[in-house]
This record gives sequence, C-alpha cells and structure tokens, in this order.
Amino acid sequence: MAGQGKTSAKGKSVASKSKTATKGGGGKRNPKAAGRGITKGSIRRIARRGGCKRIAASAYDEARTILRSFVDKVMADTATLLELTGRKTVRAADILFALKKQGRTLYAVA
Repeated sequence: MAGQGKTSAKGKSVASKSKTATKGGGGKRNPKAAGRGITKGSIRRIARRGGCKRIAASAYDEARTILRSFVDKVMADTATLLELTGRKTVRAADILFALKKQGRTLYAVA
C-alpha cells in the first residue's frame, strides 16, 4: 500500500496528526528564544571565528551594542527596500542588497 499515507490496523486510511502548523498558520516558535537577545555564547562563537582565545568580561556589553547597531542599520535599509517594492516578506536578496548599499558586499551567499 505504498503511496496511500498512513493506515490503521483495520486497513482504513488515517489522517496524520502533525505538530507543525497547517496551511495559513505560522510555524511554532520558542517563546524564550525571542527574548534572549545576543547571548554570551554567541559572542564567544563570533570571537572564536575571528581568532580570539580569551575575552574580557567588559567586552560582551560592548559587542552587544555594536552588533545591535549593525543589525538595526541593515534592517532599516531592508525595511526601506520593502516599502519601495511593496512587499512584506524579507528575502535573502533584500539583506544582500542592504549590505551592498552600506558598502559591505557579501559574495558567498545565494
């Protein structure tokens, strides 16, 4: 009975119950993840990628303010682009265009 979906013990087809959102609704989100902001661990990962071995305790707050301002500038340019195009959905190309506008062209994506 390949291709017919799930079946019960009696051979009747059964609709699958999924925890993911159905048509028209948004996906499930973790409510804690939205309020966390830029965590200490995420700053450490970025610093490790840049080659740092040790990070001073005072560097975390400074990194948070710098990252927050960078993201705010990119998203402001992205929002301006969306207003001009009349769309509500942000695409990867929109972010790339906003970065290019700021002089930070990113070639490795899309």
